[in-house]
Formats: sequence, C-alpha cells, structure tokens
Amino acid sequence: MIAKSTRHKSAKKSIPWALCIVLAALPVAGVTDLLLRHKTVVPLLVIVSVSLLAYYFYWTDKRRAQRNEWRVPEASLHLCALVGGWPGAFVAQQQFRHKTKKISFLSLFWLIVLSHQVLWFDWLFMDGKWLVSLFS
Repeated sequence: MIAKSTRHKSAKKSIPWALCIVLAALPVAGVTDLLLRHKTVVPLLVIVSVSLLAYYFYWTDKRRAQRNEWRVPEASLHLCALVGGWPGAFVAQQQFRHKTKKISFLSLFWLIVLSHQVLWFDWLFMDGKWLVSLFS
C-alpha cells in the first residue's frame, strides 16, 4: 500500500469570501455613488488597478521568500493597501497564506482596512462632513 504524502500541501487556501463581500460592501456602494452622482470612474479604476498591483506584490513576495531572494518591502505592501488596494492584498494574503501571522504587519493592515471602511461610511452616510470636520 502506498501512503499519500502530505509534504506537498498546496500553498493555496480557501478565501473567506463572506468576509471579503462584507468588507467590499461600503467601497462598492461608494464607488457606485461616485459613478452615478459625479460621473467619475477614477476611484473604481484606482481600486481595481492598485488591488491587482497589491496581489502581484504579495505573489512576488511569497515566491521570493520561498527562494530566499530579495523581498518586497512591507512598506510597499502597506502603501498599496492604503492607496486602495487592500481588497487585492486581502485576497492574496488568504490565497497564498502570506503575511497572515505577523501581528505587527496585520495590525497595520487591518487599521488600513478600517480606515477605508470609515472613509466610505462617512462619504455615503454623512456626505464626507465628519472627516472634514476632523481636519478643520
């Protein structure tokens, strides 16, 4: 009898799509609002393109980590998330099991995600007045 080897587990993990959908609800509603009321697709294009870039950076960093090569700086990963690429970063983290254990990295990542949620909530339900009041 030949025993099945468990040494070659897939690096991929199932993505918590329910969480992804919940987190994407406010940004999707906000981008839709901007499209309908202000006729601009720029935020949508930014979120999609930077998410794809973030996904690519995570994939590249994971491969480089496995090969002991030069890594993508964490600051670059966070910058992509901050600029709007957190959805792509979230999917990549889950799919590649990359950057999912380091508490300092995850703390800043989830703070970035939370800040995007607050921004879109303010835009949709308070017409952006709450955040403006913080800085005036």
